[in-house]
Amino acid sequence: MNNKYKLIKFLLVLPLLLSINSFSNNDSIEVGQVWKLNVRSSASMNGSGEVLYQIASDAYYTHRARIFDDWDVFSVVDSRDLVRLRKGYEIEVTEKLYSNEVLKVKLLDGRYKGRFYYAIADDLTKKYSLEEKEEENEDS
Repeated sequence: MNNKYKLIKFLLVLPLLLSINSFSNNDSIEVGQVWKLNVRSSASMNGSGEVLYQIASDAYYTHRARIFDDWDVFSVVDSRDLVRLRKGYEIEVTEKLYSNEVLKVKLLDGRYKGRFYYAIADDLTKKYSLEEKEEENEDS
């Protein structure tokens, strides 16, 4: 009888422990992190590739359109307000917006290097990899 209660307690606590582990994701997005684009992408206008948005609301409405699968209502983005990226481009997260669904980022590579744009947080975790910071040791 006592073993039965121990088993029930274990089975009740196990989902709690597993859910805590899922919240401690190593790829959580923090301000100051540098992310590198991993997926194949071309900077040409007629190809499908990864983009950054010049307007924060465009990124947010695109994110909502993906969630609700309603492109006519939520997302109308002018292609002139997009910056196309190539594989290997790096971005630095500078600010979180719209309940952390949209990120203000600084482009670190390419023609528009040093400018600020907006990215969808889900795209960052799916299509980018977190770059490890290299600590510089300078001997005097």
